[in-house]
Amino acid sequence: MDVLPCGHVAYPSTSRMCRHLLGPDGDEVDHVRLLTGRGLEYDMCCDACDRADGDPELTQVCEGCAERVGDEDNRTMVGWRGEAEILERPEPVDPTLRRTPLPRALRDPLDWAAIPGESGSAWLFLTGRKRLVRLDAGSGEHETLTRVPLRRERGEDRQPDRRPRPRLHVSPSGRYAAVVHDRGTGGTLVDLRSGQVMMSLDGGDDRTEHVPFALAFAVHRGREVVVHRTQWNRLDVSDPATGRLLTAREHPEPAEGERFPAHYLDYFHGAVHVSPDGRWIADDGWVWAPVGIPTVWDLRRWLDENPWESEDGPSRGNLAWRHYAWDEPMCWVSDRQLAVSGIGHDDLYLLDGVQIFDAESGAEVTRFAGPRRPLMADDRRLYSAGADGLEIWDPFTGERTGAVPGFFPERHHPGAAELAALHDGTLVRWPTGR
Repeated sequence: MDVLPCGHVAYPSTSRMCRHLLGPDGDEVDHVRLLTGRGLEYDMCCDACDRADGDPELTQVCEGCAERVGDEDNRTMVGWRGEAEILERPEPVDPTLRRTPLPRALRDPLDWAAIPGESGSAWLFLTGRKRLVRLDAGSGEHETLTRVPLRRERGEDRQPDRRPRPRLHVSPSGRYAAVVHDRGTGGTLVDLRSGQVMMSLDGGDDRTEHVPFALAFAVHRGREVVVHRTQWNRLDVSDPATGRLLTAREHPEPAEGERFPAHYLDYFHGAVHVSPDGRWIADDGWVWAPVGIPTVWDLRRWLDENPWESEDGPSRGNLAWRHYAWDEPMCWVSDRQLAVSGIGHDDLYLLDGVQIFDAESGAEVTRFAGPRRPLMADDRRLYSAGADGLEIWDPFTGERTGAVPGFFPERHHPGAAELAALHDGTLVRWPTGR
């Protein structure tokens, strides 16, 4: 091996750097990353060279020097320049959309969601009058199932993106629904068959304006369960049929000046997502400074073996550290792999794309540029909404395989195998072709 311009006898990196980033203090200099157009490869130059006239002068460096400056934990990166390469593998796509005109009461819902237990295209709407209405998109028929009592949430004086907003969740069988307030304190869980209120949900009021209300349904050992926030740093699992707590444990808050008790979790829970097979749960929460930390753990182990699994159990693992970045789209692309939106370590410099992690090991499996919010997936494709409409991706190769221009999906109905959006008083659907 030859001596490289950085002064080291080593293997050359695919990244080059300006001379101001060389030397032992180079990782303390603010720098930008210059995408080369080859996948996610990039060169690096200091902020001064980036602002100077003309192209920066770059030199070849060894892998060690490039890794030191380009390390994921290095916060001296202040921006991206250029474009990442989007890998393409075009496949036939039928762009035909199905349209169902909505009755007047459903045209401006507070929220809406798929009814997973239905084999056809069935949807649940939360109207402005707090009524839950079932819609059969195939026939257009609709019926009111029940009315949900919701307490008024404080926070209307906050900035618009921090105000409480109703969010509708439906259980896998379609029997139960929960209406909670994202960026709020609580909600209600009802039995859609009887209309009976089964649980009153309370997640506490500590900094709720920063996160959606953590709630997700799952199936464990043949019965439905609901995961829900009960304090800023505590999740619980309950039986929606009885309201019985399934994760009982003592969880005291330390008084000022006291030491943290065992299992204490200094983490604000965010949106939670259960894997398709019901084994893993992902949590998009944050900690002070603030830093977003997507986290996963084994839901089965939590219920069967260790009620503290969500705090510090052996299966609990952090997937990434992203300064000021949480409440970002994420979805399961398989029973074990989770796609997290955005590439980077700071909310100001997140590149459009996804990082995909393995839940069991916590390791990053792959990353690729392109997909934007929102994210949805089935067991074969990842779906996102680009500038021109739906984009279809292979999450295992990172290739874009197709598009449906003009269609911007908002919801996914796994049972009916379709994506859907509301547009001009119409429910617009596109079959995923599974």
